[in-house]
Amino acid sequence: MPAVKVKRASSAVDMTAMCDVAFLLLTFFILTAQFRAQDAATIETPSSISGIKVPDKDIMTIGLDRDGKVYFGIDNQQYRMAMLDNIATAKGISFSDKEKKEFALMSNFGMPINQLKSFLSLSHEQMGKIKQPGIPTDSTGAAASNELKDWVFNARKANNNLRIALKGDNLAKFPAFKNVLATLQAQNINKFNLITGTEAPPAGWKAD
Repeated sequence: MPAVKVKRASSAVDMTAMCDVAFLLLTFFILTAQFRAQDAATIETPSSISGIKVPDKDIMTIGLDRDGKVYFGIDNQQYRMAMLDNIATAKGISFSDKEKKEFALMSNFGMPINQLKSFLSLSHEQMGKIKQPGIPTDSTGAAASNELKDWVFNARKANNNLRIALKGDNLAKFPAFKNVLATLQAQNINKFNLITGTEAPPAGWKAD
């Protein structure tokens, strides 16, 4: 008597639950993600093998591009608005609520103070087309024309816990970097971080 063959049924996996979970996760990440503002200038940092990471909170960043232009920014929107209010009071300038909100969205900038108000009144598209001239500095670090010292002072006035990080382009010239150092030293600031790219350490290298 021949053996009875049992009909094999193809297996099926219900992926409905998996799709629901995937869409829930996607929705969560989209809603919780923070918009990263466009940098005022592209800066290609030199590489190093340092294992010390720059803090990601309460940080003041001073950028220097290859042309020697200086850019400035702090990491918290609330402190950016407070810093702008301090500058406005010191310089006798008034900014509208809309201009303050636009300023709070900028991660960094490189506009002289006398051009900042007109710059903030532009649309985002117009802002993106303007090549910012950089924040004025000088070799003494304390001249009236040096506006970087004003931003550093009023940023620390808004948040005294700010730590300073310098982000210089790999092709930046030393005289421009020296002007930034002179500005910090004029305010008795001699401790700061340098932002660099990562590089693999040579064989046998060990961190201290």
